[in-house]
Amino acid sequence: MMKRKGVNMILFLFITLATVFLASSVNNILVVNSAVEYFIDYANVPDINIVMKSETDTEKINAWLDQQIQKGAIERYHYQALRTLSEKAVRISANGKEKKLDTKGDSLYVGTIPDEFNQAFDESGKRFTLKSGEIAMSGSMMERNHLKLGDTFLLKLGDETKTFQITVKTKDAAFGNEMAGMSRFLVNDRDFRDISKNTLGIGLYDVVSKDAFAFTQKLDNQGFTSIANTVTRDMYRKIYSFDMIMAGLLILIGVCLILIALLVLRFTLVFTIEEQYQEIGILKAIGLRDNAIRKLYLVKYFAIVMAGAVLGLGISVPVSTMMIAGINSNMVMENSSAHLGVSILCAVFVVVLVLAFCYFCTRRLSRVSAITAIRGGDIGERYHKRYGLLLHKRKYMPVILYLGSNDILSHLKRYTVLIITFCISFILITIPLNTLNTMRSDEMVKKFLLDPNSSVYVRQIELESEGKYMDVNALNAGIDRLQKELKAEGYDAKLHGEAIFFLQIKGLDASQTMNLMSVQILDQNASYAQYSSGSAPKLENEIAFSEYIMKHKGWEIGDYVTVLINGKERTMIITGTYSDYMQLGKSARVNPNIDLSQEIMFDYWTIMVNMKTDMTQEETAVKMQKLFPDYEWMSAQQLVDSNIGGIQDILDELLLPMTAMLCLVIMLITLLMEKLFITREKGEIAMMKSIGFRYSAIRSWQIIRMSLVVLTSMFISIPLSLLSNQFLLKPIFAIMGAEVQIQVDAVQAYLLYPAGLLIGIILATILATRSIKYVDIREMNNLE
Repeated sequence: MMKRKGVNMILFLFITLATVFLASSVNNILVVNSAVEYFIDYANVPDINIVMKSETDTEKINAWLDQQIQKGAIERYHYQALRTLSEKAVRISANGKEKKLDTKGDSLYVGTIPDEFNQAFDESGKRFTLKSGEIAMSGSMMERNHLKLGDTFLLKLGDETKTFQITVKTKDAAFGNEMAGMSRFLVNDRDFRDISKNTLGIGLYDVVSKDAFAFTQKLDNQGFTSIANTVTRDMYRKIYSFDMIMAGLLILIGVCLILIALLVLRFTLVFTIEEQYQEIGILKAIGLRDNAIRKLYLVKYFAIVMAGAVLGLGISVPVSTMMIAGINSNMVMENSSAHLGVSILCAVFVVVLVLAFCYFCTRRLSRVSAITAIRGGDIGERYHKRYGLLLHKRKYMPVILYLGSNDILSHLKRYTVLIITFCISFILITIPLNTLNTMRSDEMVKKFLLDPNSSVYVRQIELESEGKYMDVNALNAGIDRLQKELKAEGYDAKLHGEAIFFLQIKGLDASQTMNLMSVQILDQNASYAQYSSGSAPKLENEIAFSEYIMKHKGWEIGDYVTVLINGKERTMIITGTYSDYMQLGKSARVNPNIDLSQEIMFDYWTIMVNMKTDMTQEETAVKMQKLFPDYEWMSAQQLVDSNIGGIQDILDELLLPMTAMLCLVIMLITLLMEKLFITREKGEIAMMKSIGFRYSAIRSWQIIRMSLVVLTSMFISIPLSLLSNQFLLKPIFAIMGAEVQIQVDAVQAYLLYPAGLLIGIILATILATRSIKYVDIREMNNLE
């Protein structure tokens, strides 16, 4: 144990880090996974939520649901009344300063405290009550707007402004997650009646059914035009699954650290056995068996691994608690503490895995005889050709470069461990880097049906007197008005939007009826709207569907569907398919020519503004916000970030610390390996000194050799990184409903970041090679 203190310490650190990452991240995933299910059950989220865009069909739906109860298709149902709020009608006041509410594009609703389904709770997970003039708000909305209990919520209702005090910070399973796209405020019954007089009413049916899929199919076939959408429990689970992405990334880091630790252990064991051949030979000569000698190594590394795992286990508990704390703030959890048993199992797994690997690596002891071991492992014979570079064929190659290159080619197996280790590290740094580049790319913007080349984007263009737009004519009028306002300020801009409807669509088989989110792009030349096959719908009888819908329904391009528009059925032909994130990849696109003026518009997507400007989107958004403060101006990246729950910011914050950690890990590995190399090559170094090589030349030999290993690893890691994009990152992005082409910034991923790691490796090598100065010429006696 006292020998090779530096080597043992580095191995100890790797085991500690691997245990911390593995135990804490596995713990986090298990806690979140069980917590999501518990929270959904605790809040009594129903099997199906039927979201209504108006209250016109409530009597018909009630009668039909009563029939389903009699038939045994459902067990029961419940109706919740909600009112929609315009973002312009809402203001907040904190610390004496009044400002707009930052909704991140969420639809706003107000309702009473639910007594049965979709329940909401206070911070302690308990039911609460509200007095007149009090309001409850989700934790995510409060954190986003930096609000605290006691701050003021202002709601404009016609000519009157109603003031509420925020008294409860809610945990809301159905409406509280940022990925839900909906936020719910809760008031008491009296205040709700007052609000209902000046706001649009919608409904929410809560349905309990053993077969949610069969029920939604029957519901779609009924043709209720006021139904906007149906949301199942599985959809809510999917929304909360994004909380596990970061934990999954940390598990990946932990696994990579374990692999690196195993590689380091193998190299260390092989080196130690070779260095101690004479001691092993003496032990064999006096009668010790292979298993007895093997136990000496296992006991040594058991002590190192056990110490590292215990320390890692201790550190993982507060790390797990910190990771869980962020989730616990928005969810009611049965047990918010870290599971110590899971952490212990992870630590035991690390110990068993490393010791098993250690046992595997010490098998070579049985292949070494006592005489061979005493002779230092050299039998004086070689039966295979030694590969490498021939000096007489490399007349113009610098001697130092020749020595470094020849070492690698002559002992390729020895350097394979380093190459694999560096490859893993390079790939690990490209994963978050490529994820960020994809999220910030034009490809991602197009997946949200936005034109990345627009000058700026604007939302909430309704005037306070207009209320929420309910039809496409009102939307077009609002766009024309805003265009004139921009013209008056000297901006010759062209604006277009995208109207969102929920249309009843029926295939050739009547059982294929569904209410589907349908987007009408109000622009004839929307080239940014991509299609994976076929073409965009241009004529009035043409329509396109997402790939999920086409596959789910078994439709093909050229098939006909029936669409209920303005109360009449119209036959349309499918002209194309696409993949985007609208409604999690379940949507349709109708042509811009068809008249949908009599259809109730559920909402409209962001308005795209095109005009001549030398400013960036961010700069334009800031300037437009000052000129037109009543509207919400944004850049493409701000829009994307608001729709994916702020994952970009989290990854951006983690990228530099993670890179620094990886750089430190690689420098430790390099320091370890280089010290072992120098110990192994003392004889060669002594001989080089004896024939006149300077100290600086010998160090250059070591540095060039390590640099060549790194460069080789970089080239090998490029195709492996592309494979990781295909099989690791693509499935993660597909969770949101669309196939995305992973974007790679070659300069960043394969030049700048690896160059930083290369510099760190060279510095570690320089530090390690300082010991060459103390190698005595007498070490030539140990030269093979």
